[in-house]
Amino acid sequence: MTDDSNTEGEDRKRLVSLITQHQRRIFSYIYTMVPRRQEAEDLLQETSVVICEKFDDFTEGTDFVAWACQIAYWRVRYSRQKYARSKVLFNQEVLDVVAKTAEDMTVELDERHIALSNCLEKLHTRDREFIMTRYEPGGGVEEAARKAGRSITAAYKALTRIRKLLLDCVTEQLARESAS
Repeated sequence: MTDDSNTEGEDRKRLVSLITQHQRRIFSYIYTMVPRRQEAEDLLQETSVVICEKFDDFTEGTDFVAWACQIAYWRVRYSRQKYARSKVLFNQEVLDVVAKTAEDMTVELDERHIALSNCLEKLHTRDREFIMTRYEPGGGVEEAARKAGRSITAAYKALTRIRKLLLDCVTEQLARESAS
């Protein structure tokens, strides 16, 4: 096996690792700029293809997410004519402001996501399963109530209580991290 083959294999592994690790952030960035989730998912796929094609241009040690989001931004701009018939269409200035805001918030959102994951783990198993059922794809309050053997009224009360616990936990964790 030649060095070029080894290098290509290593690059491919690094690319897959980076895309897998940061796909959620890239998707969130795209979703802030398009009106529907399905369009954001399609744009994520298009963006991923371009990232693969241009990965040789990525400079090791720089911010992969910023680089990938820049590609996503241009994919959104390029595909805007698809959305021209949509009832909700922002002018380019609004899109630019939203894109910049989303970019600025990625670190904060990641911190919140990590804190939420930690706080979910701290919940009682019953509460964690209940809230996960509520928010899983296709789930809803009715489904969570049915699985937990609760009435709809009791389910809404439980969700309010669990959400409050999670909010307090995330807020406390983020405050502790920013103080240290």
